[in-house]
Amino acid sequence: MIKRLVRLISSVICVALIAGGCAAPAPSAELGNEGRGVMVYYHYYNILQVSDRSLFRVDGSVNGEVLDNLMTILNDPRLDPMMREQKTQWPTGMSFEDTPYTAVTAADFSGFVVPEPSGMSESGAVVIKLFETIPDSYGVEHGHLTEFTSQWWQLVYRSADDGNDVLTLWMMQPYRLTPFGGSRYDARLGRVDERFIDRVDASGWADIPEGSVNTVINDERAANGLPPGDYFFFEGNYSAGIARANLLRDMESLLSRFDVERYLVAPRDVPGRWQTSRYQTGSNTNMLFYASGQFQVYREDYPGSTRLNGGLGAAGLIWGRHFHFSLINGKDGLSIGPYYNHWPHSLLMPTYEDLLWLPSDFEVRSMGHNKDNALFQTFITDPDDPSSGLRWNYSTSPEEDWREDLTGGRSGLWRLNGYDRAFDADGLGMPRGWETQLVWLRSADVLGMGNANTVFHTGNRYGYGVNQPAGMRPALHISITQLSQ
Repeated sequence: MIKRLVRLISSVICVALIAGGCAAPAPSAELGNEGRGVMVYYHYYNILQVSDRSLFRVDGSVNGEVLDNLMTILNDPRLDPMMREQKTQWPTGMSFEDTPYTAVTAADFSGFVVPEPSGMSESGAVVIKLFETIPDSYGVEHGHLTEFTSQWWQLVYRSADDGNDVLTLWMMQPYRLTPFGGSRYDARLGRVDERFIDRVDASGWADIPEGSVNTVINDERAANGLPPGDYFFFEGNYSAGIARANLLRDMESLLSRFDVERYLVAPRDVPGRWQTSRYQTGSNTNMLFYASGQFQVYREDYPGSTRLNGGLGAAGLIWGRHFHFSLINGKDGLSIGPYYNHWPHSLLMPTYEDLLWLPSDFEVRSMGHNKDNALFQTFITDPDDPSSGLRWNYSTSPEEDWREDLTGGRSGLWRLNGYDRAFDADGLGMPRGWETQLVWLRSADVLGMGNANTVFHTGNRYGYGVNQPAGMRPALHISITQLSQ
């Protein structure tokens, strides 16, 4: 097994763990009536569970005991962003010039659980079960309610300003499979959207294969027994992709059973506007930025802009290739595509209002050379060994030890490490294959128009064809301000 499946029996938060008076979680008995979810555990990855009960009940109420436990954690001065100075610089030391706000990251939550780690491989996480498990509502026709509500969520980021306090959580396991996009290539066939007419007529993209109808089905058609439609294309545009459409459909099913929308925060309203394209822009090792939709800069010698304000929605992958970027990190619709700042077949739309969303490469792995010290992400050394530690995804040599010293093995805006990104490849209960070992990110890979970024079950990053199935592991924002009222 890649990880031990942990089901904790205590309903009381083990605050003593912080003081070293409580043992790390260990495999134990089944949970109570709500206990379908599983948590993952490594010997060096200490999980602090808020409660063995869910925060939100099906009857629309909030479990007061779970909320009290959660607030006990969040009220600790070490995890209160308003107790910190406003953000003034990135981890690299580069000046921060965006909207001022204060934040707590996954590294801080880890330090709360493991105050004095002995090394990079020793870390912790705070997790919570958000939703009461709804039984016997599996599959597309039920919006995957059972699979979704059985999951545990990790506290990965907390941002606050004078009026808002928002907690960001990432689902620990994928709850289902989905393709990212379709398999159709030609926008001129079966497409009647007037927004595309001028671009298609003027594009001259005759080299793109015509025909090639979709063979990938989305939830709406699967639930109604219809053949695949013509509305999804072979490109990594998350805003117009199947993964987003399926996730929003599952969200509708969730909100039809849980009266929680008032507690959820849209990315548009997150303090610091850190899910904007301007914010989530990085450079590669050559300090180059990808061309932006705002400035429309394009050069033949490299598809990038030397202006700092360029590159909206791009984070440089640190492979030394100046044309290699992750795209569509921001959710404001100002990101771009790989073909002269556009996508050939679909429009880039804002996803600012989505209450459920897939994380970006910027958030979970790499913010680019100018903003992030980490050149490569950490990952689990041996996924089949429950006591496995972390390593960088290259052979570490003594002269490279500074990377661990500077980052603690953490990277990305949320300061995650390989344990945080990793998941149980066997958790979906399917034969292990590529599709069960990968989860989608919303960021596309500019080196392949039909590729999107994924996280491997060990915590690595891979590019993967958008018409292939992979896991869905969403994130959401919860208003601590609303909950505390």
